[in-house]
Amino acid sequence: MENTLLIILTETFIVLILVFIAMQVIKSLKSYDYEKKFSDFSLLSVNDREVSLYEKIATFFFKLVYKVSKLINVSKVIEKHSSKFDRDSKVNGRIRNGLDFISIKILVGIFLSICTFFTIIVKGFSFDFIKILIGFIVGYFTPNIIIVYRRNRNKKRVEDDLLKAIIIMNNSFKSGRNIMQAIETVKTELDGPIAEEFKKISLDISYGLSLDTVFSRFYNRVKIEDAKYIASSLTLLNKTGGNIIKVFNMIENSFFDKKKLKTELSSLTASSVFVFRILALLPLIFVALITVLNNQYFLPLFSSSIGFGILILILSLYAMYIYVIKKLLKVEI
Repeated sequence: MENTLLIILTETFIVLILVFIAMQVIKSLKSYDYEKKFSDFSLLSVNDREVSLYEKIATFFFKLVYKVSKLINVSKVIEKHSSKFDRDSKVNGRIRNGLDFISIKILVGIFLSICTFFTIIVKGFSFDFIKILIGFIVGYFTPNIIIVYRRNRNKKRVEDDLLKAIIIMNNSFKSGRNIMQAIETVKTELDGPIAEEFKKISLDISYGLSLDTVFSRFYNRVKIEDAKYIASSLTLLNKTGGNIIKVFNMIENSFFDKKKLKTELSSLTASSVFVFRILALLPLIFVALITVLNNQYFLPLFSSSIGFGILILILSLYAMYIYVIKKLLKVEI
C-alpha cells in the first residue's frame, strides 16, 4: 500500500512539473509577443526592472544552454544540423541561433531521461537502458513541436495579412508613391511576420534586385500560394510591360474574392471540422477512461519489448488516421 501511494505521488509530481513547464513556456511566448508590441509605447518604472523568480530561473537555464552550445560547437556535424533551425529558432529573444535550439533539445532529452530513470526505480522495475533512451529521444524531439507551431502560426499570419499589405501598396501607388515608399508604408502600418518579410523585401530591392525577383524570394521563404501569384504577375509585368496600378488592382480583387470564398467555405465545413475533432479525441478519451477504471490494463505495453513495438504501431496508425482524415477534410481554393 505504501509503495503504491509513493508511486502515485511520484507520478503526480512529475506530471505537475511537466504541466508547469508547459504553462510557463506558453506564458513566456505570449509575454514576449506582448512586450514586443507595447514596448515602444510604454514607460518602465523602477519596480518593473526588478528580476522575478521566473526570470532568474530562465536566466540560469539559458546560461546552461549557452554552455552546452559552446561544448557542441566543436562538432561540424551538429553545426551543420543546427543550421536548418537558424530561421525558426527564435522562439524568444534569448535563443541566438540553431545551435542554442539543439542545446535546448539535448537538455530536455536529459530531463526526460532522468524522469524515466526515477520512474523505473520507484516502480521497482529492472534497469532498462532502452526505456531511458526512448525518454531521451522523446525529450529531444519535443521542442520541435514549438518550432512547427510557430512556423504554422507565422505562415497563417502572413497569409491573413498579405491582403492588407497589397491594399496598402495599391493605395500608395494610386497616391503617386514609388515602390520603395509603398513597401515602407507596409512596414510602418503592419506588424508581426508580414512586417519582417517586407523589411527583407525592402532590403532586397535596395541591393538592386528586380521587383519580380524580390517577390519570388519572398515566396521561397513563406511558401504561400498567394505570394507565388504575386511573383508570377510581376514577372509577367516585367516581361510584357504594363501599368503596375492595374496589376495590383487585379491582385487585390483576386485576393479579396479568394478570402471571401475561404470564409464561406470555412462556414460550410465547420460541422465537418467539429466531427473530425471529436473523432480524433475519441480514442484518447477511451484510453483515459480505461486507465481510470483499470490502471493495469495498458501495463503490458510498457513492460516488454513486444509491448513497446505494439505501442509504436498503435501511435503510427493513429497518426496516419489523423493525417488521412485531415487531408480528406481540407479544401483547397
